[in-house]
Amino acid sequence: MKIIKGLFLAVLFLGFASCDDDDDNDDMNEMMSYTAQLGGLNDSGVSGTATVTKNGNQLTVTVLAQGLEPNQAHPQHIHGLSNGEEATCPPASADADEDGIITIPEGAPFYGEVLLPLEGFPMADENGNISYEETFTLGENDVLTEAELADLDDRVIVLHGLNNDGEYVATIPVACGQLDEM
Repeated sequence: MKIIKGLFLAVLFLGFASCDDDDDNDDMNEMMSYTAQLGGLNDSGVSGTATVTKNGNQLTVTVLAQGLEPNQAHPQHIHGLSNGEEATCPPASADADEDGIITIPEGAPFYGEVLLPLEGFPMADENGNISYEETFTLGENDVLTEAELADLDDRVIVLHGLNNDGEYVATIPVACGQLDEM
């Protein structure tokens, strides 16, 4: 009887331990995908799509855009508000000084701070197109952890770089799109 009772307790313990491990692995390996339709800012004419896929601690970002300044590097970032609210793309009324350009300080109240720079910033081809794909490991090499990045549904992707008065200014926002779960 002691042997049967001991076997029963061992099986019961292993069953609980294996359930915990399976649940943790399922959470870590769950794949989530988000997409954003990129719309132009500052009369840039830029459009495109961005896709973000999270698989465990891997975050793969793909950006396809057109209408950018040809043969120029275009910084791009995932932005978010630090107060936990949903980031949005700035409306035309964000141009507080009415100079015709929504600057970073004017757009930041809507889309927030840079959470993840999408480096190496892509160079637009001679037609103003970019095709970018990069995989980041969350929590490594100055990349936010999953908890710090939080809900990607509350984030936006912003592309930068516009000719202004004949001079290329890499910081001017040219496109924005809100991430939505697919």
